[in-house]
Amino acid sequence: MKTLARFVASIAAILAFAGQAAAERPLALREVQIPAGIAVNPIDRFVDSYSKDHSVTPGPVVEDRTFVRRVALDLTGLLPSPERLEKFLADSNANKRELYIKELLAADRAYADHWLTFWNDALRNAYRGTGFIDGGRKQITGWIYESLFRNKPYDQFVRELVDPVPGAEGFLHGIQWRGVVNASQRREMQAAQTVAQVFLGTNLKCASCHDSFINDWKLADAYGMAGIFADGPVEVHHCDKPTGDIAKPAFMFPALGKITEGAARADRLKELATIITSPQNGRFPRTIVNRLWANLFGRGLVEPIDEMERPAWNEDLLDWLAADFVASGYDLKHTLARICTSNAWQRQAIGEAREQEAGSDEFVFRGPLVRRMTAEQFVDAVATLTGDWQTPSDGMRNRDGRAQGGQLLDVLKVLSKSEEGPTPEVAAEWIWNEPEAARLAEPATVYFYSELNLKEKPDRVTAVVACDNEFRLVVNEQVRNMASGKSWNQPEVIDLTGLCKVGSNSVRITARNWGDGNGAKTGSPNPAGLICQIDAWKGNRRIGQLVSSQKSEWLTSGAVPANWEATAGRPKEWQQAVRVAGPSDGPWQIAGTFGRLVAGHAGESIQQVRSVLADASPLTRALGQPGREQVVTRRDDRATMLQVLELTNGTTLDQILTSGAQRLLDKPGFEGKPASLMNDLYQRGLSRSPTTEEQQIASALLGTDPNTAEAASLLWVLVMLPEFQLIR
Repeated sequence: MKTLARFVASIAAILAFAGQAAAERPLALREVQIPAGIAVNPIDRFVDSYSKDHSVTPGPVVEDRTFVRRVALDLTGLLPSPERLEKFLADSNANKRELYIKELLAADRAYADHWLTFWNDALRNAYRGTGFIDGGRKQITGWIYESLFRNKPYDQFVRELVDPVPGAEGFLHGIQWRGVVNASQRREMQAAQTVAQVFLGTNLKCASCHDSFINDWKLADAYGMAGIFADGPVEVHHCDKPTGDIAKPAFMFPALGKITEGAARADRLKELATIITSPQNGRFPRTIVNRLWANLFGRGLVEPIDEMERPAWNEDLLDWLAADFVASGYDLKHTLARICTSNAWQRQAIGEAREQEAGSDEFVFRGPLVRRMTAEQFVDAVATLTGDWQTPSDGMRNRDGRAQGGQLLDVLKVLSKSEEGPTPEVAAEWIWNEPEAARLAEPATVYFYSELNLKEKPDRVTAVVACDNEFRLVVNEQVRNMASGKSWNQPEVIDLTGLCKVGSNSVRITARNWGDGNGAKTGSPNPAGLICQIDAWKGNRRIGQLVSSQKSEWLTSGAVPANWEATAGRPKEWQQAVRVAGPSDGPWQIAGTFGRLVAGHAGESIQQVRSVLADASPLTRALGQPGREQVVTRRDDRATMLQVLELTNGTTLDQILTSGAQRLLDKPGFEGKPASLMNDLYQRGLSRSPTTEEQQIASALLGTDPNTAEAASLLWVLVMLPEFQLIR
């Protein structure tokens, strides 16, 4: 009866709240006075004042080990290394926590890898799946990743999504559903729902069919937003029945600005992007700082986080935090640092949100909640534990052998533009089978052959290739793992590590110079050429290089032997490829782009592939990774029976632990030293040494000379611990 009474009370509260107009809350940010107090961080002054008013005794700030683990997972998604933890513990600097937070946020790649998960969910950016087969969907991984890597201001981030720049178009594109689709699922309405939910914290899905009964939005509001994104007139449908009315493009908060009726779609999108990110729109910064707070604390200032019409448990703190975010230049890292440096966030985590206090339905803030790792954090934590990361050595494939959706290459291209890595050494030049191909070459298919000779086993082998107009690359007759490209001015980065061996490695490239007939061997002569540079590395030492240049030993022919890609051996009686003669400023040179790509992949930048860049597996699906056909702004972190079954009997985790166990046993220093292995695992996994009881259990599992199965058993015991899986 008590549960039923609470349910009825909750429904009544929702209906009562639904009667309040969204416009009653001021759109503009209020000027808020920071409460008096001794705390350095303004957040703590707001929380201290709140705690006093609510008779809350603040919990203690966590000790250093817990802090280091929590902040590393929250900001980069990775467990801290034992070496970095010990350095932190030995540091006597009073500001060491603030400095460590700054250090983590400055790790651009780790930050981008971690927060890509958050934005993939929110922007429903998938790598494959519904809509990709028929070309009705396009991922935006490269654009998101670069935005995070460069810490793009959030207002610019949103403007570039709403008024799409190259690389960001897939966000508004939506999913072209097959079969008969309800009017509320049309692409225009998908865009309206997504923009409203993600950037304004408003649920328009109910209002997409009829006037909403869970909030104050009307059918006309949803269709007004949908009309902004439409290529033509949009007829209003009520519960999927046409009404005969044509939607007038309008922003959901008309007081902030109007959309010009009759304007072209591109102009409407530009107007919308400007209105949403307008300084007068306080709803915009409130929504994102509330999301960041919820991500770090386990509960937002406003709940649910997609119903920003609801009151915050501390309205002044919400508006001050939003204003501080705007004043920082819409810097997401600034707000993350502001939150993480507060004592409020560094308090001891509590087990659950106490929604009812002494019979009241009012939430009372007491500190951060204990949270579970995300699916991606869990997989990365296991890789950190064992050192067995997925790498591009798999031929751009996932652990289960399936080809990836191209997301890794998109990220590699972003990383190649950074200042990381050695100075570029670009020796490659454009080659073809005729010297004047830069000016005039007949439409044709030309075949190239060369060999990369290696005296040692490489750690990594990277190829950077471009062709005017199209190429296909096969190494060591591995046709299944071929690579290709169709853009002369955007070189492809290809990892060949898993395909190359000690000795001679055959390299075959089929290159096409398109004619005027969509690639047919017809049409007028036009520029053509191929450029390729392959570098093999052992650590930071180059152990082999193959480049296309005048001095290379590339062989070429206009005629090809049968089954040439899969037939071993050097082709006979082919002519030597020649350097293409042409103007030094011709587009075929592309020296800048090519050089940056070579530089970006000469170093260590592609050796560890985070889980976020792999396609979903049965394990990550069971642990809550969504399909991304719908916007997900918060994952359900409650344990399910599916998770129990997958963690205990799933083949994916078993394969990861078995592979990781073998890698650990092969690691120098652990041979015949199970105690050393055990201590290392506890330090990496739990940021502490094993207890006496844990040592006894681990010793019983490992024995004196552990095999792979025994080491995998200890790994399984460790990763099943709540202490490993929870962020406390």
